[in-house]
Amino acid sequence: MTRVTVRPFGRGDLDAAAALAAEAHRNERERHPVLVEGLAERGEARDMLAKWLENERTDGAAAFDGDVLVGFLMGERMAGAPPDSYMGQLSHPRTIRIGPRDHAVAAGYDATSVSRLLYRELAAGWVAAGYYNHSVHLIEGNERLQEAWFNLGFGRTVSMAVREGTGPVAGAQAGDIEVREAGSEDVEVLVGLARTLGLHHIGSPIFMYWPVLPEHDAMARSLFSSLLEDEGNPHFVAYRDGEPVGLTSFLKQGFFPPYVSPEKNVYLFMGIVEPEAQDGGVGRVLLDRGMAWAREQGYERCSLHVLMANYSGEPFWSANGFQPVEYTLERQIDERVAWARGG
Repeated sequence: MTRVTVRPFGRGDLDAAAALAAEAHRNERERHPVLVEGLAERGEARDMLAKWLENERTDGAAAFDGDVLVGFLMGERMAGAPPDSYMGQLSHPRTIRIGPRDHAVAAGYDATSVSRLLYRELAAGWVAAGYYNHSVHLIEGNERLQEAWFNLGFGRTVSMAVREGTGPVAGAQAGDIEVREAGSEDVEVLVGLARTLGLHHIGSPIFMYWPVLPEHDAMARSLFSSLLEDEGNPHFVAYRDGEPVGLTSFLKQGFFPPYVSPEKNVYLFMGIVEPEAQDGGVGRVLLDRGMAWAREQGYERCSLHVLMANYSGEPFWSANGFQPVEYTLERQIDERVAWARGG
């Protein structure tokens, strides 16, 4: 590889960076039609990057071979959601987020070498400012960039997966299960099942920070109450002998990143089956009921996020038609570097 130099990203770099981003989006949209169409055009990609550049929380770097831009990287300093909200408790309080269209390396250049130089340029400032959690997002199938970030110490943590079509779920049979749509009077049932989901994620090998404490029950109660007040966010509860044993919940406005189309796409928010009821078909029955509702509402696909370490959830969703579209790769910096130099 010829000598590549790196400097801060400036407005004069937008056109060349937008060309790289649009080309990557066109190629990846061939594999994943759920990706929005517009970012395949250089103009829209430029507008997106310009918006990021104007964001005071965004830092950027550009790599050059002579005068030719051959790669770029942008990362946003995220403070996390409000800690007194249910979702806020689950997010990292200080993290760097790099989206899939916020970085690229031109064809013909070694992605590992260029990405390493770009990350080096920005990571020093992030760590000095106390941002020790770094995440980068990649569209599934981009092995070249994935290898580059693996070599920088990042590992897959989350998959955004999509089920194309809302047809019936194979094997959705459990004769002793009754499924009911939850109403406002069922908030405590939902809080209890959400507690089960939290305990699952705290456990091995996931070890996600998902506190299950009385004060967090109050946050869950507030969240579910607000969702149930708004049409289009159904929560389906499975009962066996009158006892709740599972839940699937859907959101009309889910956690869709800006490069994934929400059009006719419903978001699966929570999927829970009590441990003693697992492997008995409860999950498939709940998903089948949800897909029936989605068809009635005109949805054509369903999306969700799942942790790669989720030993029961990830295999279940994969077996029932959900295929990865995006991966989140994470790196947690050892915070001892803050004082390791002394002085």
